[in-house]
Amino acid sequence: MCERTIAKYEEEICPTKEEKEQQHQLLDAVFKKHQIVLHKTDLQQPPHIKEEEVDPQPPHIKEEDEEVWITQEEECLLGQEEADLSKFPLTVVSVKTEEHEDKPPESSQLHHSPTMEASAEMDEPVVLSTQGRKKKRMPEGSARALAKKARHSGDGKLQTIACAHNNNAMCVASTLSPEDLAYMKGQFYLTQDKVKQDATLLSYMDVQTCKRRRTKVTDTDKQKQREVSVKYYLLKASKERISVCKASFLSILCVNKDRVSHVAKYWLENGVAMPEQRGGARTMEQKLEKKRAIQDHIQTFTCRASHYARRGAPGRKYLPSDLSVKKMHQLFLDQNHQQCSYALYYSVFCYDFNLWFGHPAKDVCSECVKLKLRLKDPELTETEKREELIEFLLHRRRARSFYDIMNSVGDTFTVCFDIMENLVLPKTPIGQAYYSRQLYMYVFGVVRHREAGMSQGKDDINLYVWMEHENGKGSNMVASALNHYFSTVVHQAISQVQHLRLFSDSSYGQNKNISVLTMLLSLKKRQFPDLTIEYTFPVRGHSFLPADRAFGRIELDIRKKESVLLPEDYIDILQRHGRVHRYTQDWHCFDFKAAAGKHCQYKRSFKLSEAKSLLLGNDHPDQVGIKQTYNGEYCFHSLLKRGKKWEQFTPAEASPVNTVKPAKKTDVLKLLFDVGASTRVREFYTAALKDVVEHGANVDSDDE
Repeated sequence: MCERTIAKYEEEICPTKEEKEQQHQLLDAVFKKHQIVLHKTDLQQPPHIKEEEVDPQPPHIKEEDEEVWITQEEECLLGQEEADLSKFPLTVVSVKTEEHEDKPPESSQLHHSPTMEASAEMDEPVVLSTQGRKKKRMPEGSARALAKKARHSGDGKLQTIACAHNNNAMCVASTLSPEDLAYMKGQFYLTQDKVKQDATLLSYMDVQTCKRRRTKVTDTDKQKQREVSVKYYLLKASKERISVCKASFLSILCVNKDRVSHVAKYWLENGVAMPEQRGGARTMEQKLEKKRAIQDHIQTFTCRASHYARRGAPGRKYLPSDLSVKKMHQLFLDQNHQQCSYALYYSVFCYDFNLWFGHPAKDVCSECVKLKLRLKDPELTETEKREELIEFLLHRRRARSFYDIMNSVGDTFTVCFDIMENLVLPKTPIGQAYYSRQLYMYVFGVVRHREAGMSQGKDDINLYVWMEHENGKGSNMVASALNHYFSTVVHQAISQVQHLRLFSDSSYGQNKNISVLTMLLSLKKRQFPDLTIEYTFPVRGHSFLPADRAFGRIELDIRKKESVLLPEDYIDILQRHGRVHRYTQDWHCFDFKAAAGKHCQYKRSFKLSEAKSLLLGNDHPDQVGIKQTYNGEYCFHSLLKRGKKWEQFTPAEASPVNTVKPAKKTDVLKLLFDVGASTRVREFYTAALKDVVEHGANVDSDDE
């Protein structure tokens, strides 16, 4: 079994002979020469594991400049509930590729979610976020932050000469020119450091104790015992020092009298300039260093984006559910050996990262779930567990390969498409809606994928919509929408490239069928004869595509509307996210399925359901290339019947078909009565449901 699994691994992951030999030697080294003991991912060591058995660094093997180590999820696969993990020696789990050779494994990988190399499509490194999980208490653009920044700067402060002294010995401010005033202000506000500014103020002042007192106020209760006597000076642009009065000194430098008084009094009492006394100890630099260390530590983990569940704020990523901020803080203390408060770590986690714990488990891969459960089976032997783990890693590698291919855009035109979750009409929060059948609106999204991580523009998203009473959700509608998109919307853009790449899930009734395939062959033959078309499918259960990102944003907007009674309400939301094409108004349905039956062989030399990639190239213009793995060479097969040509492939326009069943019609009309719908709303549903037949229309479906 192990030899068969390794051979399968070599065939799919290592297509060349040199790579096969290298991987074979690596696997032999792992299986025969080394035994790696799994470690608990909990912070506390179980009592039955000895201290010397726990290595703070993840175990690794070096064989022909490649490294192997265990990631946290792979450790968890074998079950943390087992009584003694040290009795179970495990071998190969994750092979480090050439692009990771220069990156040594971090000690925090003991608590990592799987690395990108051995993980599913949603695993990605943690990165700093411009908008954290919580809003910053004082963002840089807030009024408070701007006021704080301007407090010790000259911005917005108007200079004046506040006295009327006419060039006497005490004050000659009236002789200052505008250039002198600008020079004085500029010199003072060269720095926004308050301590340095206070030192500059002190250099302009001659501070002494009061040598004599003259009683100007006879009332002793109102007398002020002044302790400081100050003479004020300023430097002109010509470096000449001049004497000014206190009023002009304050107005020219744009400072208040209390600040000047405090500076003078402190110097007289202590003989030095006033130091910074706000905020306690001067630990800002130390705090910044700790923050950077915390950020680096958090970025050593991997996270996942929300998939179909699409819960949480936009951009939210999820760490493994067995982690917590407290555990991460404890890991930081253990690994960095420096004091750091939990409050500081939590603050960095919340304000610098948009992260939380526990990934939404919905529409997950059944193969992954099955293999994980198998690995936790206590009745499996050591060899069987090893085989199951290798099978699991092969499955994850295949899933990862699809996303590597999809994100290698280059100079190609890359398109991803999928059908969104059905939108229901009428959408209402009343309890009766939970038990009632509702009318469906279908949304087929076609998204141009530019590069991984790039934001999706509104022009990159095209949404094809139709109602359930207008047609079914079958392959003819998908093929017709794609035909309209390629021949009308992006025809000019595709004419300027030589390679068109398509990506979708493997739904046989919608995407992966003979109707879509014949549409593409006909489209290439008629409109793009020099174009190479490559159509790739993901591993089942790992089909999160760029179209799903667009659908997630749309669903967030739809959730904000409590009630939706008419299709126009959905259309308004869809138009905020992309270009909307309405059925029978902007595009029409063609019967590609019937045309394929007339032109294509019924018994074919390949199974479309087993294909991972299809190629419509120029070397074999009338054939389709099939690959059952992501590597290797295409095997070409003929599709047309004898005597048929793609130039003769002309599907007829299909008429709209009402696919609503009578039971649904009854529920919808009753729900409208419970909602209290207006006359206008009732008229729409009456017209939409008037042609419902007794047994409902059949939706087209495709065989292989």
